[in-house]
Amino acid sequence: MTDALESSIKNPLSSSEFDLLANTNAVLSDVGLTATDSGGRLSFYGQDPIISSPHRFGAMAATGLAAKSVAAAALWRARTGEGQDIHVDVRKALRRFCGFFDGKWETMNGRPPAMGGFAGNPFLELPLFRKTRDGRYVVALDFYPRSKTDTLKFLRCTDSLASVENAILQWRADDLEAAAAGEGLVLAKVRTLDEFLDEPQYTEALCTMPLITVEKIGDSEPMPFTKDGRNPLDGIRAFGMGHVIAGGAIGRDLAMYGADVLNIWRPDATEVEAFAWDVQVGMRSTILDGAKEDRAKFDNLLEDADVFFANKRPGYLERNGLTAEELCATKPGLIHAKVILHGETGPWSNRPGFDEIGAAVSGVFCIEGTPTFPKSPAIIPICDNVVGWLGTVGILEALRRRATDGGSYRVVVSLTRTVLWLLSLGIFDKEYAAATAGSSDEHSYVAPDLFTAETPLGTYQGMTDQVVMSRTKESYRTVLAPRGSAKPQWLEP
Repeated sequence: MTDALESSIKNPLSSSEFDLLANTNAVLSDVGLTATDSGGRLSFYGQDPIISSPHRFGAMAATGLAAKSVAAAALWRARTGEGQDIHVDVRKALRRFCGFFDGKWETMNGRPPAMGGFAGNPFLELPLFRKTRDGRYVVALDFYPRSKTDTLKFLRCTDSLASVENAILQWRADDLEAAAAGEGLVLAKVRTLDEFLDEPQYTEALCTMPLITVEKIGDSEPMPFTKDGRNPLDGIRAFGMGHVIAGGAIGRDLAMYGADVLNIWRPDATEVEAFAWDVQVGMRSTILDGAKEDRAKFDNLLEDADVFFANKRPGYLERNGLTAEELCATKPGLIHAKVILHGETGPWSNRPGFDEIGAAVSGVFCIEGTPTFPKSPAIIPICDNVVGWLGTVGILEALRRRATDGGSYRVVVSLTRTVLWLLSLGIFDKEYAAATAGSSDEHSYVAPDLFTAETPLGTYQGMTDQVVMSRTKESYRTVLAPRGSAKPQWLEP
């Protein structure tokens, strides 16, 4: 990977040529699949640059969608013998990846999502970069209530952007990053890619980490699928702790492919409405806390579960007895999937954060701007939904293996590792990207395909998956449910 990353920086691209099929096969190779496992043809339309960015965001999104669609088709083929064709429009894939940022594709009763209690949050004010005493920049993203309070206390400042910026300006970037990490805060120094390639977190962990990890960690009897399903995951039960975007994206995928998916929230949890309307689609929602009686309810769900997924802070699963080893020992045959930031090992493995943190440390913002004046891309997020889609690839393949070979499996995907994959796809010359984006139909940023549904919250409009599969169709039993509205139990088959 290091050679590809160094080549991306040293050789800016002035051509749009890119082999999306080969790129998809490279991703699928991590789990032992190829596009031909769908039993049909995989095709694409559109190409980067679609927006004025040096990064191949369209290719990343289209490849992520294609990879999970192939994995779903391969499972369907193993279940029914039917193959199918798959088509991905790169232009619409980009909307699917970051459409919530536009604030108009996902609505309720015609109303776009509101910021609510997150309005005016100094850690969400764009641009995200805060200057330090030594002329560098950091990204601080503690915008959820509890972590926001902790960060304001740490910085000894008030709840205003000016106060936060002034407090950060008193620190050297390296010292602030290290001190914040010691307190478990979401804050990172903005680095160049060259700087990151010298970091021990890269050299000791990320440089050899697969994009998707699927590992058999225990034995069980084979658990074959029935032949009468209408969707790839009919009969599968998945539950998890998916919040923000990446974890929720896994749950949405599993529900779309036919699973009964139950997402678990803490009683005091809150969520950005735009995130919820994007990735909580398809999942039922329940609330459990740390009390003994609620753990008993969790364990009852585990007895009949096929999949557990989570994107929690480092250490949360370990403190609460929710690791892959612990849950799979209790329930042989379970697929355990988790989203992490910087990797499972290395000096930064215990640091929390979002995909913008992975982008900050790995050079994305310096590439969009300059090392002295970093810049955000024209879209947000950086890779969040795609990380969830890659997690889905791992889960689907683990379920397919379990059907014939048995076993318990752990699936791991990383935000920073996925950012590095994006960088390895090549970096456009900025002038070329600006001139080419929107210059032809293939480079146009078109509207996504939409759907509407009646929900307990009102009439929901949302984006489809932006993938056309010739046999299996997108559908949800639950579209969008009020948080905590479901009992902690499975639906009847």
